[in-house]
Amino acid sequence: MPTREANQALVLQTTINPPANSNNIRYQPDFSATMKSCSPSSTAALRAAARPKSYISPIASRSVSDISITRTGKPILKVQGGRSSLGGHTATVFGATGFLGRYIVNRLARQGCTVIIPYREEMAKRHLKVTGDLGRVIFMEYDLRNTESLEESVRHSDIVYNLVGRSYPTKNFDLEDVHVEGAERIADAVAKYDVDRFVHVSSYNADANSTSEFYRTKARGESVVRSIFPETTIVRPAPMFGFEDRLLHKLAGVTNLLTSNNMEERYKPVHVIDVGHALEKMLNDDSTASQTYELFGPKDYSTAEIAELVDKEIHKHRRHINLPKSILKPAATILNKALWWPVLSGDEIEREFIDQHIDQTAKTFKDLDIEPADLANLTFHYLQSYRSAAFYDLPPATEQGTFRMSEIQDDDSDIPMLSGSALEALKEFYADRDAKEKELENLKAKKNTGDIITMDTFTENWNDSQFWYSQETADVFARELLAKCDNKSTIAVISAPSAFVQLKNIIVSSTAAVDPASTSMTADKIPEIYLLEFDERFSIFPEFVFYDYKYPLKLPPSMKGSIDHIICDPPFLSEDCQTKGD
Repeated sequence: MPTREANQALVLQTTINPPANSNNIRYQPDFSATMKSCSPSSTAALRAAARPKSYISPIASRSVSDISITRTGKPILKVQGGRSSLGGHTATVFGATGFLGRYIVNRLARQGCTVIIPYREEMAKRHLKVTGDLGRVIFMEYDLRNTESLEESVRHSDIVYNLVGRSYPTKNFDLEDVHVEGAERIADAVAKYDVDRFVHVSSYNADANSTSEFYRTKARGESVVRSIFPETTIVRPAPMFGFEDRLLHKLAGVTNLLTSNNMEERYKPVHVIDVGHALEKMLNDDSTASQTYELFGPKDYSTAEIAELVDKEIHKHRRHINLPKSILKPAATILNKALWWPVLSGDEIEREFIDQHIDQTAKTFKDLDIEPADLANLTFHYLQSYRSAAFYDLPPATEQGTFRMSEIQDDDSDIPMLSGSALEALKEFYADRDAKEKELENLKAKKNTGDIITMDTFTENWNDSQFWYSQETADVFARELLAKCDNKSTIAVISAPSAFVQLKNIIVSSTAAVDPASTSMTADKIPEIYLLEFDERFSIFPEFVFYDYKYPLKLPPSMKGSIDHIICDPPFLSEDCQTKGD
């Protein structure tokens, strides 16, 4: 078989010095004899006429073409033309119907590559048909245990991606079947037909000695494919997020979160678009062969921190239930046997106790010249659909609310623009936030002067506080409470800030009479007061205690059992008001 260098030289020689009988090369006459007797100006004209008619124009970019040679000497012809480009490569993508698969298939097909997609279920692959031009996406039915179907899927390809994986065992395939034996059969087919490139997608934390069967089988799969096909590129992505992922959507789509490790598992989530971009770059970069890549995001998170980001973004609170591993693992085993859809496997529970470990010898996004996106910048884009209608149009909850759409729509060259209504809503949101901050600063300044603060100082906002009482109503409540108290009494004012402010003013000014015969309040009559309130503007008072009505029993330990009198605004704790926060 000719060497790669010999093939390269042959292609270049044919391109530069074509044979005389070539039909696809325009004949160029020899003007050398004529040019000797011509003037300089006529000589320049003859030279211009003799130039080849086919050349690369910087304006007509669609006519640009290129030829490259693969490891096995196969010439790859590439022609740019948008969706109808000729990518030259023939790629087989196993596991293309999964979460990651659509992102690499789209990138390959849109540049004109012929993409072969082995599939098992007819309805699971339909959405991939439109990722490329007519005839570029080819479907072939296969079985992971059928060697003949695997070989038929790779025999014409010059690169094969193996994305096949399973996070939990099923009645048809356990983790060993998928990650080790299945990967071995695919690698055998690749080696048999001497495919130029093989990219095997594994997992972060792949370790043959791990307590998790998932990580153990992933590590054994890596060893098997490398032993069969040494040039295999191994990719270990961190937990991926994007549309239809198993990270953000799992946290946002349930009411109760069942865990065993208090959501303390730490990892660096990676954007699935960035992983797809990395896999695409490996197509044309032969230096990635035989290498191992760890692909992870720029920031480390715990599951609890991500769950908090999700709750803020969708304006809902998901209940977290933590159960010991000794209880949850057997319960998950029983549920998986009783139900026909996956719930939670024992190995998934085991993985909650294993933090992400980065292999320092592996290459990363930096070696591929890719800057990965941070999860916190993209939660709005992927989670907005989980918001209720009341909060759907609100701006993003994160500080990076004006995220870059180019990180999401990586193929879009247009500058993103907000609609007029969205821009006005965003301006109103920031103006309201700035007004609240300024109001709080003014309240703090006024408090420091020692002046009496009335409810007129505060702007009524029912999103933060309950509806306020009139001055007369608040005064009646304050008098009633003080009439039954002394300096050993403790009063708790729950979600009724106007009553609290009136109590404070009565005590400070000593103008209200507890006893009709008295004209001032004596020291032995002044009780201890607490304000349990959600509106943090009232934190200017030292008696303020933050109180979230969704957690009515979450109080400072020192307050439990110490309250003598309580005034509470009942509508604030009613079902209608509680659902306002959901």
